[in-house]
Amino acid sequence: MPKMTRDDGLEAYIEAFEHHALMTGLEKEYWASQLGAPIIGKPQATYRALTRDEARNYERVKAAILYWFEINPDYYRKQFWAKKAPDEK
Repeated sequence: MPKMTRDDGLEAYIEAFEHHALMTGLEKEYWASQLGAPIIGKPQATYRALTRDEARNYERVKAAILYWFEINPDYYRKQFWAKKAPDEK
């Protein structure tokens, strides 16, 4: 998997990582450790702040990174309404 760049969107990178992991047949138990190496910046700092047990759990790693960047259902709701025309709101 290519290393994340500063131009990569976090969600798009994670989605590409998951797709790559599935296509290469990487067992899910290794996903967390494989995600930790290519990410950079704040996502990597978030990964490194997790305990060793948390860092072994891909879903926990993903949730922690997305939480740090406040990417949650409320984020998507705000994105949706921000793109709607003023008369559609």
